[in-house]
Amino acid sequence: MVLSALLLGCPDDKPATPPPSRFAGVASNAVAPSKLCDRTWPATGSGARPFRLPPTRPVEVAPASEPGKGWRWVNVWATWCAPCVEEMALLGKWKSALEKDGVALSFEMLSIDETAAEPALKTWVGRLPGALSWVQSPEDVPPWLESAVGVSSDAAIPIHIVVDPSGAQRCVRVGALHAQDYGAVRAMLSAPRAE
Repeated sequence: MVLSALLLGCPDDKPATPPPSRFAGVASNAVAPSKLCDRTWPATGSGARPFRLPPTRPVEVAPASEPGKGWRWVNVWATWCAPCVEEMALLGKWKSALEKDGVALSFEMLSIDETAAEPALKTWVGRLPGALSWVQSPEDVPPWLESAVGVSSDAAIPIHIVVDPSGAQRCVRVGALHAQDYGAVRAMLSAPRAE
């Protein structure tokens, strides 16, 4: 199964204690945006990386997702991924707080669920902090992660991709976010785009 490596990051059963982030032992990851992201790219120049989604399909009850103006936050998740589900409330709080701070940001929740998970996915419509997209095929995910996103094809979800208003991919974070990361997120989204 193509997603077998992704399953390693998100067990089917919720653990008795919250799962540790892969950053759990790094106390300073909220110090600066550069510590928040596993990889960063400049807005312009030879190192700039335009963002593109993998092929997607509609979710019958969800409106089509269109990128908004301003920054774009793409969250790669699945209904079976406990850390992904647990951070949804946090992302919703951040969305509200960033809007109050005048940061133009749209969230897009990119599900990598299998076709059989469509009933479960439909229950999330309206409860997500952003528009819902769904990959056309889970088999498209590993090559997309490696070639388009710039992370390992077996990277565990959740994966967070931050795209600037010009469409340039600026930051990728592999792993769950935590409340203490908000300062770094706000600083990154409030900083001037040029590098």
